[in-house]
Amino acid sequence: MTSNNPEQASLLLVEDNPGDVFLVRHVIREEGLKLELKVAEDGEKAIQIIDRLDDGCETSGPELMLLDLNIPRRTGIQVLERLRRSARYGKIPVVMISSSDSPGERQHALDVGATEYFHKPSNLAGFMQLGKLVRRLHEQACNADN
Repeated sequence: MTSNNPEQASLLLVEDNPGDVFLVRHVIREEGLKLELKVAEDGEKAIQIIDRLDDGCETSGPELMLLDLNIPRRTGIQVLERLRRSARYGKIPVVMISSSDSPGERQHALDVGATEYFHKPSNLAGFMQLGKLVRRLHEQACNADN
């Protein structure tokens, strides 16, 4: 399921905005995390990845997921619901990311199974906090496997 070796750990980013993908790559690099970043540009592609993992068509899956709430073709909530039904990957940490700071949306994401909810800030310094969050969840996942 997950790797005990942090050198081989991977993160699945489900995000349709290339600028946000760039920022996530930047914060991971700045935080010094050795994570392979895989990107799905829409909800349908993310669900296809989960399906392939469950079917055994792909051998290694993500240790954690960053999931944009508002993505095309399927919502972040639909992707999260599908992931939580996965026998192999249903327990990985998921950070729901959104430009919305609505308490209702935040609570709904947490109720469906998001581990954390990250409000996309309007500045780089705020976005850098995502790196610290990813580090904490990654370390928790690695410690849980030991």
